Amino acid sequence: MKSFLSQASSIFFLALSVLLISLLVEISYFHQVIQKNIALKAQSALNFLGARITAYVETIALLPEVPDYLKDLAWLTDELQSQPHLVGVIVEEKGHILLNTFPTNFELPPGVFKRCYQGFEKKKVRYVCNKFEALPDRHFFLLLGVDVSFEKEAFRNLLFLSFCILLAGGALLGAGLYYVEKLARRQEELERRLSASEKLATMGKIAAMVAHEIRNPLNSIVMALQLMRETRHLSPELLESVNREAKRLTELTEELLSYAKGFEIRPELIEAQEILKELALRFQPKARALSLTLQLEPGPNVKLRVDRRWVLRAVENLLRNALEATPAGGKIVLRLSLEKDGVCFVVEDSGPGLSEEEKKHLFKPFYTTKESGFGLGLYLVRQIAEAHGGRVSLEDSPLGGACFKICFPGIEKDYEKDASPHR
Repeated sequence: MKSFLSQASSIFFLALSVLLISLLVEISYFHQVIQKNIALKAQSALNFLGARITAYVETIALLPEVPDYLKDLAWLTDELQSQPHLVGVIVEEKGHILLNTFPTNFELPPGVFKRCYQGFEKKKVRYVCNKFEALPDRHFFLLLGVDVSFEKEAFRNLLFLSFCILLAGGALLGAGLYYVEKLARRQEELERRLSASEKLATMGKIAAMVAHEIRNPLNSIVMALQLMRETRHLSPELLESVNREAKRLTELTEELLSYAKGFEIRPELIEAQEILKELALRFQPKARALSLTLQLEPGPNVKLRVDRRWVLRAVENLLRNALEATPAGGKIVLRLSLEKDGVCFVVEDSGPGLSEEEKKHLFKPFYTTKESGFGLGLYLVRQIAEAHGGRVSLEDSPLGGACFKICFPGIEKDYEKDASPHR
């Protein structure tokens, strides 16, 4: 009997120990999930507000005259209704408060403007802040308070449930696990919101890029049409200019669509040397204007099956980067190279080259070291190469700067007696 009681007691204490350890693990995990939820909620709100303010600043910068309702950030108050968990928002620019939606009787904690960069909680409110640059001359400070009462209440409820589980046994343990699962689903929803806010910020950058790229072609078209209207004469030169700029806008539209849904390539058989000759002819005047030497080395006479328009665009981007990176008096070499995996268009320069840190992020979208630009040029080059089953790489140039190679497979030697590619 004593042996049975001892065994039963051991099993009881063992089961109780396992239950207690399980509860402690559950509480610890639940606390981590809550903290991650709070951080995701705050970061999602920061991304949303930052994206909206950036889009607003870029929009009014393009407007010739700003409407009265856009001269301040009062319009943002209505949009904050879609973020019910926000207690309040403060937007500052150069020390001036542009918007403050905290309740009038709400007292901010002492030192909130210094502590908010790491994020902290006070009375069921998490405070976070961020500084960001909407335009080169527009710097904003954004502070917001996020209501975390749901998460705090959830944690207190878990402690209560855990106590009940300890008293009532495994039956109530399932309720605690259900509560964890419910909170995990909420975390997943917050992650989806965070992803959506990041996409919104990216859309703001692309919108600014579109506005920048279409401005010059549109101005040329408008000026040409206005001149012909005033002179009442259809000028063939001006009509050709309008057609050229309209074609440029069409190509830009296709390029932007390629970022969103991938490249649609139409391969054709082309001579690689013709690509180099066309680019050399186009960029020689610009190189001379910059006091640079642009040397063309056509190399082997080969054909390859690629989309001529996209290949031209890719090598053109590499050549334009080389012109911008090379100081006056420098040299740029444009050549062909036959390698085991295909034919490569090579652009070398005598510029300063790139640092190891720059090389790590070089082909990522929206990464740029230039004061102006959107960081899509090299990303586009990589997309073009991969769409053709090729590659793009960066090496050190014998000239002292960078050496970019974009390679395409499927070399076909150009024999004079075999002019037809389908024979």
